[in-house]
Amino acid sequence: MVNPMVKTSPLQNMASPAYGITLAEAPFVGKVNVRGNAADPAFTAAFASVLGVQPPLQPNTVARHGAYTAFWLGPDEWLIHTPQDGQENLIGALHVALGDQHCAVTDVSDYFVVIRMRGEKADQILARACPLDLHPRAFPAGGCAQTIFAHASILLHHVEDGYDVQVRWTYAQYLWNYVAEAAGNTLRPVPAEAVG
Repeated sequence: MVNPMVKTSPLQNMASPAYGITLAEAPFVGKVNVRGNAADPAFTAAFASVLGVQPPLQPNTVARHGAYTAFWLGPDEWLIHTPQDGQENLIGALHVALGDQHCAVTDVSDYFVVIRMRGEKADQILARACPLDLHPRAFPAGGCAQTIFAHASILLHHVEDGYDVQVRWTYAQYLWNYVAEAAGNTLRPVPAEAVG
């Protein structure tokens, strides 16, 4: 009997920073990149027939249905999150639905890790190394954006209680350590004896 492959993470055993901000790795999810012509009704219909929702067409928006979350990455590109190990079934279903349409469906599950950044100062830490305007009127909860954080390319998802930061596995520890150091430098209380 063959043992199932165990998924490991570059963030295993990493400690969450203190000082009012927390980091946690989100549970593993399947990730599928989809490219296609959003102006073609046949493409959007095929997409919706599999995911139960139209692809988000407005920049930096997210669409959800059931177990699927679709992130807008560009006018012809989306990232789909599936339940763990659901990517193969999704890819197969999309291939059937899309038929011979000019499109691409790619499994990117092992490319990225999702870090949950929470805490009332999370936006302050992000603002140290991210050019995105994080004010709620510019980047409201529910929105997503591809951007840079501390020289790492990320997909930033603004959720109700913080941010989900999707980053390539090779940059995950670097980003985690950057946030931990920034939180210590920025949010650590100043000892009373150091004041005055």
